[in-house]
Amino acid sequence: MGGHKPVDLGTGLLCASFGRDGSWLSVGAPHPRQGFVELSALPPFDEALRGDPTSTRAYRNLALLDEHAVLRLEIDGSALGDAIPPVLDDPIRPVWEGRIGPLHVLAEAEADGEGAIRQRWWLALNDPTAPPRSVRLRACGRLDRPALAEISELQPPAPTSAQTRLEARGARLVIRAPRLPAAATLEVFGVATAWMVSAAGAAWLDLPWGVGEPRMTFEIGASVVAADQPAAPSAGPLRAPTLAVRAQRASGSKPPAGRGMAVTRHSGAARITRRAIAYIRGCTALRTTSNERAILTDHRLLPLSWTRDAYFQALLLHVTDGPGDHDRVADHLRWLWRRNERPDGRWVRSHHANGRRKDVALQADQQLYPIIELADFWRATAHLPRGVDWAAAVPAAWDAALRAVDRALGLMATHENAADDAVAAPYIAGSQIVLWYAARRLAELVERERFGLDPAELLDFAQRVRAAFHRHLVSDGRWAYATDEHGLLVHYHDANDLPIALAPAWGFCESNDPGWRATMQFAFSTANPGFWRGPMPGLGSAHTPGAWTLGDVQAWLVATLTADAGAASTALARLDAAATDDGMLPEAYTIGTDGRLLRIRHWFAWPGAAFGALWTLAQRDELAQRLAATP
Repeated sequence: MGGHKPVDLGTGLLCASFGRDGSWLSVGAPHPRQGFVELSALPPFDEALRGDPTSTRAYRNLALLDEHAVLRLEIDGSALGDAIPPVLDDPIRPVWEGRIGPLHVLAEAEADGEGAIRQRWWLALNDPTAPPRSVRLRACGRLDRPALAEISELQPPAPTSAQTRLEARGARLVIRAPRLPAAATLEVFGVATAWMVSAAGAAWLDLPWGVGEPRMTFEIGASVVAADQPAAPSAGPLRAPTLAVRAQRASGSKPPAGRGMAVTRHSGAARITRRAIAYIRGCTALRTTSNERAILTDHRLLPLSWTRDAYFQALLLHVTDGPGDHDRVADHLRWLWRRNERPDGRWVRSHHANGRRKDVALQADQQLYPIIELADFWRATAHLPRGVDWAAAVPAAWDAALRAVDRALGLMATHENAADDAVAAPYIAGSQIVLWYAARRLAELVERERFGLDPAELLDFAQRVRAAFHRHLVSDGRWAYATDEHGLLVHYHDANDLPIALAPAWGFCESNDPGWRATMQFAFSTANPGFWRGPMPGLGSAHTPGAWTLGDVQAWLVATLTADAGAASTALARLDAAATDDGMLPEAYTIGTDGRLLRIRHWFAWPGAAFGALWTLAQRDELAQRLAATP
């Protein structure tokens, strides 16, 4: 579960991961039939092991290993290993450099916004009298939909039974999976040579190193496309992108200093935020048509969309407001509201990138985040994305959400919590706060856009939700986690319960509210069953053992809202330590048997996105201004 996390690059059309030695571990893209397809050398997941958490995590960890590379450089018959570890100063331009036997090796990869991922290699002799015996690119792997192996498995996808075929076309290697259908291409530029393919399905390309030549340079490009698909109209069938070669450097500006709260300067926080925004732009906010874009939870383990995860990624895009960021959210809103399969008007636990349902469990908050995201977009741009009949879509979605509200209790029910776990009691406190917030934000929106909903009625509904919350979920001066129709109170707090920590920022209560403070004090105590008591104790979740980075995000947020600079710095230090080499926050972490930090689920966009958005707003002293529901 530890290990080095691969380097990720993406263009918003195509995404790839690279090993410690610069090898290509995967290339993936959205697909109109399968949702997402990936060229990788991972073995197929054993379908008999679905639903087994240990086996699922073990399989996920295979994605970390360089030995499962699709394409690698070998010198004198050996892979480069850790001899050229990556330098990650630029989130979209990693560099590998080192000395391998007789060679000085330098590689760098680039991704841009027009569909290209290309890797450049420079090989120079250290000793002109000792050239390498052989320099070879070796390729293998298969093209398929990822396994989508989940810890809480509900509706596992049926295997595709795809078979991969390799075909050499000079310096271009074409990999096809007709059953999907999909095709991938690996192409080498700058050398006169050709791929060779074995009967076993592996391929190699020998790079010519002539006598007396002190150096060699070459480039590698890759693409994954939906095969044999017609060109897609703006709102028609989806098509994965082809490869186009461009390059650009990242840029950014320092946010203004914050005032009034416990604002801390921390280079680790900036690193986490830079990685989060680069990862969203390149690898999770993926274009599926010319004006639609899915936002996935990650591009390797679960390239699926949860509206909750996507909301916080969209929030970071709005907060960062770089070139095209608002347009990315607009594309996502079109995908969310018109592409997602919703026969009953409701979003389910997760959707494929093509909009099809994956897991159909009802999660209350996931019905509400699309409404809040739309309200955020209006607040950020003063208009709504074109291409959706919002006057019909918004009331229909609101009505669908209200079907889960019990009229007698005034509370919204859910089948699962935000950790995708079944609930012991259906009325979760966090869901009621999100419901209150959605009603207030919707009132602000419809007051200006007039969707056939009455702003006064929405505000009155929100007031009744808050009253029901205090009537049914407050006990002994503290907020319970959940209740049922018989008055059962569940005392628990989960790292995924971000809306509880956000309550003062959203305006549900004040930061000096005794009930909220007592709830958060309980959350970070050993009295909470969700608190991880093992090595590096911290707020966790029953979903995965260990301290969760979302728990540390909550700790930092609470400290910031209560002006506790010391606690905020402690939380930031934990987040910085938990972050991977490139700055991504894993799902959870603990200390392994060897005494080193053990990271669990290395790819997970939500924690970094949520932290990056909230930290940036705090630096600008804009948490309440940007997030609070209007009075």
